[in-house]
Amino acid sequence: MGRVEWTRLEGNDVEAVVAMFVNRERPNSVRISTSRGDGGIDILERGAGPAGGDDVHQVKCYCGPLTARQKEEVKKSLARLTTDPRWKSLKVERWYLVTPWDPTPEAEAWLQELAAGYEFTAVWHGLAYVEQLAAKYPDVVDYYLHGGKTAIEDAYQAVAAMFALGGNPQQTMDIPSVTARVQAALPVLDTDPHYRYELHFGSDQPPPPADRPRLVMSWLSSRRGGGPWVAVDVIARCAASTDERPITITGQLAADNDSTFAEDLRDSAAFGTPFTSPAGAFTGEIDAPGGLGGPLANAQIMSLPIDDLGANPQLHVQIIDPAGTVLSTADLDRTDRSQGTDGVRVVLQEVHHVFQVEDRYRLPAASLKRTFRLADPANLVGEPPAAVLAALQFLNVCRTPNTARASVRHTPPERGTIDRAWILDLPDEWQKKIDFLTEAIGALATIQQHTSTPIRVPDLTLVTFEQHRRWILAAHLLAGKEVLTTYPDGQCLVLELGSDVDVPNGGTIGMAVPLNVVIDGATIELGGMEIWLNEATLVRREQRGDRTYHLFTTPGRRYRCLPAPEEND
Repeated sequence: MGRVEWTRLEGNDVEAVVAMFVNRERPNSVRISTSRGDGGIDILERGAGPAGGDDVHQVKCYCGPLTARQKEEVKKSLARLTTDPRWKSLKVERWYLVTPWDPTPEAEAWLQELAAGYEFTAVWHGLAYVEQLAAKYPDVVDYYLHGGKTAIEDAYQAVAAMFALGGNPQQTMDIPSVTARVQAALPVLDTDPHYRYELHFGSDQPPPPADRPRLVMSWLSSRRGGGPWVAVDVIARCAASTDERPITITGQLAADNDSTFAEDLRDSAAFGTPFTSPAGAFTGEIDAPGGLGGPLANAQIMSLPIDDLGANPQLHVQIIDPAGTVLSTADLDRTDRSQGTDGVRVVLQEVHHVFQVEDRYRLPAASLKRTFRLADPANLVGEPPAAVLAALQFLNVCRTPNTARASVRHTPPERGTIDRAWILDLPDEWQKKIDFLTEAIGALATIQQHTSTPIRVPDLTLVTFEQHRRWILAAHLLAGKEVLTTYPDGQCLVLELGSDVDVPNGGTIGMAVPLNVVIDGATIELGGMEIWLNEATLVRREQRGDRTYHLFTTPGRRYRCLPAPEEND
């Protein structure tokens, strides 16, 4: 590709190409907007400075020595860094002037003199820099200046047809032919200056979209009921790609006025709440690069949370009684926030996934509605019991007359702000769920204190009643408590005693037995305990091999469990 004749191009074309060069070279940089009245394009790259500050690039179309008017435009661009509210929060370390013209020593001295009054370094990137980027990114030049845009769209239409499933049944689909088609397509797929494309093939169930940087779209073609599938991941080459070549969807959603989905749509409009439509509720069209756009019929659409969580998303909350004593604490992360026509929505997630709260601030009235959600037990799997227990105990004190104080995590809590919305006063239905979890998780936390085997919360929906009951028994015994319990109706207590043991009816029998519990399929050994039967009645003896078992009943099916006595040295 020959050199670009910058002097023959329109100013807007020059700036569009050079700005894309900068965005590709600095893939994390973003466009701010068209400058106000002085021409050029502002490009911002946060955190790119040597000391962690920000870099700003000002792209100008100047292809020769600067005129008086052009110098005044540069002067305004510099001044804007201190007067424009868009730059208020920035800590600019380096300001780059980018032009397809190399400055003379006099022009360079003029720029440095102009920037001397600012607290950042000014750098002039001229023609040599621009030509270097043109050689590095010829796809940008071809797309913007040599008709490559139309050629790319045509090529991608052909590629999409080539890989379409259910096409010509006469086409050879063996591995060598498919490999050849992929290899033939790759050069075409690599000429898009804004996106790159990764093709994936497989059969049966296609995988979910990968979680990866700058993945903006995943296109999937498959057959109902399984079979082969083709997936294409569309990955932005830089942060500005979606501005230069946006992916847009237009169409209509169908929803009955009194349906749950209609309510979800109203929430999305009012507070920006993410939603998922029923299958077949959307009809429209997608405009996407790479020939991946087209009509959408009987589709399902999903809106996702944005990545911007705001400043200081890690929070710490204390519950304080009227005397000022801290009763409990919890750490929470801001996991989602959105905004709609009625106000702002914020979602806070307890760090061990025990509970979640959603705040809706209705503006401008500044009213707050807080919604509390207790975690599904499946979401607690794998968490340390002590951490989950602490969060449950936090909820148990979120009630009148206590109050709450919220602060940024790792800052002095006493400098936080009072947040009375944490006084939830939960209804009885929620309190029963919390009480059940507190009992089960509390037992696991107690057991963990008496074993070096790491314990994690299992799936509580798979825990049997007897396993749960055994946890509670073990926790009480380990805490030094005596437990009066019963055996199931219609059954007996079975004790292994020697065949020569004389067991009088109506007497008292005591026996030391191992104390074990089963947690998530693993047996945890916790030492021993004692079982005592009062007024025991011998039902029968059973000989099983060389072992003799005695079957007893007791009044009311009761028996006592005691902690094993401490051994004397």
